[in-house]
Amino acid sequence: MASNTLPDKLDHVLTQAEDMCDGLNQHETAVDVKQNTESVLRAALAAARAAESDYGDAKVAKKAANAAVTNADKAAKTFITNARKRLSKFFGEAASTEWEAAGWPPGSTAMPGEQSLRFNLLASLKAHFTSHPAHESVDMEATAALADAAHTAYSNARNTLADKITLSGQKKAARDTAVANLRLRMNGLIAELEVLMGPEDPRWHAFGLNRPADEETPEAPSFTTAIPGPNNTLLVDWDDALRADRWRVWMLIVGTDTEFQVVLTVTESDATLPAPPSGSTVKLRVTSVNDAGESQPGPETEVVIP
Repeated sequence: MASNTLPDKLDHVLTQAEDMCDGLNQHETAVDVKQNTESVLRAALAAARAAESDYGDAKVAKKAANAAVTNADKAAKTFITNARKRLSKFFGEAASTEWEAAGWPPGSTAMPGEQSLRFNLLASLKAHFTSHPAHESVDMEATAALADAAHTAYSNARNTLADKITLSGQKKAARDTAVANLRLRMNGLIAELEVLMGPEDPRWHAFGLNRPADEETPEAPSFTTAIPGPNNTLLVDWDDALRADRWRVWMLIVGTDTEFQVVLTVTESDATLPAPPSGSTVKLRVTSVNDAGESQPGPETEVVIP
């Protein structure tokens, strides 16, 4: 018996919901659907699509904010490098208490390895150059004003990124809630149809659903192996997937083919194929087939022809 389990991937869920809405548009009154009507399901679908779009916009904004932090960090590194060169004229190259007073960690004058430490060092250098104006150099671009500008830009970028991360999380939560509601309505409609229509009613297909009386499509193979065989052949093997009556073997020759091609259909879970030319790299995968349809491809395997 075929089931009507909703797909996992969101784009497939949205497509399935659209099909179900179209089925309701044609058959809602005749079937006598009362709870999960077209207006209810379309509203849930629109809300899910809008929430997904909002989440996508939030992710784009977060990416832009992250790029701004990266640019601010690059500017911070440039300033810290300039400041170090300037201060080395007064403190020398070796780590010392003077370097610590300027903001470097004990025992080091190297560029800090973390963004947060570089951000903090900017503030320390601003304070140092403010307190020791003789250590500033306009020509070397090592001044309190430049440190302040770099620190402010960095602070603003970090704050904006924090806001965008929060907003992205909120939009994701809203998206997940809207999708959960859509799934609830879709499953509700399936439950209604199971009461209102017989298992062989052809109108199931109008909703983009399987008839319960139909045979269920087979599972995909869980593994595929291939090794070179005798006389320029390839020996391919895979597991006996549930509900499979036959299998289709797909091949792609790397560098020659742009997509997989069916090369053989068999009723046993292994096959012998003519091998491509020596030196070729070949990818293979297998799909399971029965009268209800074809599975998704099983795992790919790759072999080099000797």
